[in-house]
This record gives sequence, C-alpha cells and structure tokens, in this order.
Amino acid sequence: MFFNHYKKEKMKRLASIALITTLILITPMKSLLAQQSAPTKPLSELQLDLVNLRFGMFIHFNPCTYLDPPYQLQPDHAPPRQGKDGILGTADDLSPDLFNPVKLNCGQWADAAKSAGMKFGILTTKHHDGFCLWPSKYSTYTEAYGFKRDVVREFVDSFRSRGLKVGLYYSIRDRTEKIASEYYSKGDKTLKMDSTQGDVSRTKIELIKNELTELLTNYGDILYIVFDAWGNTWHESPTFYDITYAEIYNHIKSIQPNCLVLNHSNIRGVCDIPQIELNAKMGLPTGDDWPAVGGNTFHGKWFWRATFPTMPLRSLHWVVDENLIPFNKRNIVFQLNCPPNRDGLIDDNMVSRLAEVGKAWTPPAPLTTVPDSWKDWPTPQNVKLFKGENIAKGKVIRSSAKDKNAAVDLVVDGNPNTSVDLSGDSSWFEIDLGKVEPIAGIHIWNRALIAHALCEKGYVFISETPFVSNSIAEIQKQKGVKTIAINEPVSFPSPFVVKAKGRYIRLVSTSKNKLGIAELEVFRK
Repeated sequence: MFFNHYKKEKMKRLASIALITTLILITPMKSLLAQQSAPTKPLSELQLDLVNLRFGMFIHFNPCTYLDPPYQLQPDHAPPRQGKDGILGTADDLSPDLFNPVKLNCGQWADAAKSAGMKFGILTTKHHDGFCLWPSKYSTYTEAYGFKRDVVREFVDSFRSRGLKVGLYYSIRDRTEKIASEYYSKGDKTLKMDSTQGDVSRTKIELIKNELTELLTNYGDILYIVFDAWGNTWHESPTFYDITYAEIYNHIKSIQPNCLVLNHSNIRGVCDIPQIELNAKMGLPTGDDWPAVGGNTFHGKWFWRATFPTMPLRSLHWVVDENLIPFNKRNIVFQLNCPPNRDGLIDDNMVSRLAEVGKAWTPPAPLTTVPDSWKDWPTPQNVKLFKGENIAKGKVIRSSAKDKNAAVDLVVDGNPNTSVDLSGDSSWFEIDLGKVEPIAGIHIWNRALIAHALCEKGYVFISETPFVSNSIAEIQKQKGVKTIAINEPVSFPSPFVVKAKGRYIRLVSTSKNKLGIAELEVFRK
C-alpha cells in the first residue's frame, strides 16, 4: 500500500533531515552567489517592472487535476474521503501515481501564453495537499515517486525559451505535512484541531524554508513567489503569528533579492504586491490604485475538470474588455488561469481563445514613473507586532449591531479565525477593559477577504470615560479621547501605536462596506 510506503519514506527523511539541511547549506553556495550577482533593484522599480508585464498565465496542476466532483471539492481542492490520518486531501488519500500527464508539454503552454500576448506564467508548485511538482529532498509526496519528471524544471525552461518570465505559487498550508493553524473553520463554526490534524512547529517552518530554498536556487531567476493559505481564514491557514511573515520574506530576499513576494491579500504590509483572487470574489484595492495582480479563470474553477473541453469558455469580450483593459488602466496585472488537462496539455478550445485574445488586445504603453500611492510601501521590517498579554481577551464588547445574535464577543475570543460582520455606515465595535489601563498599542485583525468586509477606513477612539455619543464628530470633540486614523485596509494583524491610558476602545468604520473584524487585541505598556 502506498500509505505504508509513504510512512517508511517519511521516517527515512526525518532520520536524515539534519544531514540534508547541512548539505543544502553547503551545496548551493555557488547558486546563491549567482542569484545575488544581479544588482538589487528598489522595490518600486520591481513593482513597476511587474505592472508593465500586464498579462500572465496562471497554471493550476497537480493530483487534483485527476479528480472530478464530488471528489474534487471547491474551494479546498481535496477529495471528500478521509484516509488514515483523518485529513482531507493528503498523501494518505492520493498516491503520487495518480499524477500521470503522459503527454506533458510545457512548451505548448508557453506557446499558448505567447499567442495571447502574455508575458509570464505562474505554476502551482505545491497546493494545499502538499504534492510537490519538483523532486524535493524534503518530501516523499512529489512527482519523483510517480511521474518522475521535474514539472517545475520543464515549465521554467519552456517559458524562458519563448522569452516569457516565470513565477511560482506555493501554499503555506500543507495537509500532508500537517502545517495548519491551531484552529480551522467548518461551516459557521470554528473548531480547535487536535494534535492529529495539524499545527505549526519550528521543524515545519524550516521545512517551508528548505523547500523555498530549493525552488529559488535550482530554477534560475523567479519573477515572484505568491503564497496562499497563509494569514487568512480559509483552508485552516496558519496565521502570521504561527509563521511570521518577516521570517519567510527575509529568507526569500536573502536568496533572490529581486524576487517579489506576493500573498493572496490586498494588504500592503504582507506582500510586495497584492494578489487578488477575483474568482473568490476578493476585492481590489480601494482609493488610490496600488500595483496588484488580479487572477481569474476561464471556467470559474481552478483545476481542470472533464467537462472543460466542451464547456463554453469565458468570452473574448470578457477577457479583453471586462478584465484586461480596465485592470491595466488601474495598474493591475491580469492573470488568467489556464489549467492543463490529464494529459498535461491545455485544451484546444482554450488554446484557440488565447490566440483570439492576442489578436484583439493591444497592451498599453509602459508605465514609466512610480505613482505616489506606491511610495513608502511597508516592508516586514517596518511592521512590528506588540508582545505580551492581550488584555482585551474575554472583556465586555458591544457594537452597533441591531441583531442580538450577532455574536460580537468573537472579536475578543482570542481566536483570529473567528470573525463578525456588521453592515451599515459608521458600524462600530467597543471594548470595555473594565478599568483604565496604560495602553501601548492594539492589533486589528481583518477577516476573510472573500466577504468584502475589510476594515478599510475609519477611526479607533480610546477614552478613560464612556463615549458621549455614537457620532464620530461628537466623539472627536470629547475631552481626553485619543484618536487613531485608519487610512487603508488592515492586515492580519495591523499594529497601531496608542501610548495612552484608556478603558473604552471603539473601532468605527467610515467605509460603505460591511465592517468585518476577526480580533481586536490590546496590549499594556
């Protein structure tokens, strides 16, 4: 049985992990030096370079390609049966032998991309199931145990040979290695995992870094790495507390300084450029335009299904007039998902549509100057979180919610994977700490972006005495109130310096969206 083979191989891998780690530090030194020999560009210049590419191909490809509904669930991309490990969609459920694209031709993908006027391609090197499309030394769940062809190598070589740039998708959530948040969502409930479901340990963080080292040292210059299932509330995603963003970001930059780091988020503090999953209804940045990548699909699904060759594709008008042209005007790169079939080829109907796009679309002139809204882009070194006890946990909270069953106490339950949405203008939450406290700062955690409930603009008010009114104008006039302005979408989490005494803390939204908050944490001086 594959499961027994997998367990034996995993034991061998764990026994030799120290040796492998030593080797990985020694053997790629020449490669590391080669990667760093190119002059390091300023972030704004790298952002400008990516925006000017305008159009690229997203390629979802892994064992999930070989499953159809109901075995290919959306959005988890995992089979509904559970193996011996009790986790959906892992090596325990799916043998590497399932992945067998007998006619694999990455050159065909690249030719199709080039015919459409695309300038780059992004491949799912590892999705949530943990299957690696390259022969990683750190996993036994890879193409090396079945198909035995390095798909990442064939992809990068084929695209570069056509003059196209390459980037890589990487899921932080790994079901096979059980890299997951302590909590996970199931319907409307948030449940705590037991030890068999997954967690995040130092060993697992090192595994992530080692796999990224392989991808960044063995495959030449990488345009960008985009992360998924990290710092959001789907797929049991680890948070930025579980795995600090700065550590992974700095690791990537230490190997390839010019490799951009993207994340499925429209938060500036956790990516060099936001990647917006349009198919999942994630919102684009509001207000001043930022550099961004917006991704969507030809069929509404990410991985190939048997119905795709005969299904109607998204129209030429949809690709060019509803996406490419308007997005490019806003400095957003359009990324179109073109999943290969089970033979390893893009379907003929998709190839034809891409050629039509190339004939109908003319790329806009290059952007030559960096817009003011891109300047002072925060990097992880600038985002410092507060430490210590969260004194808001379990405290009394009230809100503008008219629904008595709104469960607003989830904002102070200590779990960033639970959240509350409030509708209406000037929605607010207010925490009563019970007594006046010397406050150093607060963290605001957003919720899943697919709900379009980001806290984008508003205020945090801190007072030693109760607020005299629900009017923003009246609160701003109230004596002794400290005011902190929120001018862009909050992160997961966003820290705000307070340095004031207070008992009552009110967060007020001034945007027309719903106000969705996962957690509001408060820290003493």
